[in-house]
Amino acid sequence: HELSPGSCFFLPKGAHIYNTLINFIKEEYRKRGFQEVVSPNIYSTKLWETSGHWQHYSENMFSFEVEKEKYALKPMNCPGHCVMFDH
Repeated sequence: HELSPGSCFFLPKGAHIYNTLINFIKEEYRKRGFQEVVSPNIYSTKLWETSGHWQHYSENMFSFEVEKEKYALKPMNCPGHCVMFDH
């Protein structure tokens, strides 16, 4: 849809299929001993610069400024998970 290009809109049957797949994946995680984590969807571009992703993907990432700081939506989880597990 032009109001949200590239986004999925699920009607009830599609939402049911989507949720069934998500539940299957989560059950497989539990069976295999994985522990699920969730990281933020928005990060300062400083993270993407540090990880090297910014230099390669910035032109295809959605970015915006807030109070003179630049942020971008995450296109992948790995840098955020590195922040979570950096002890």
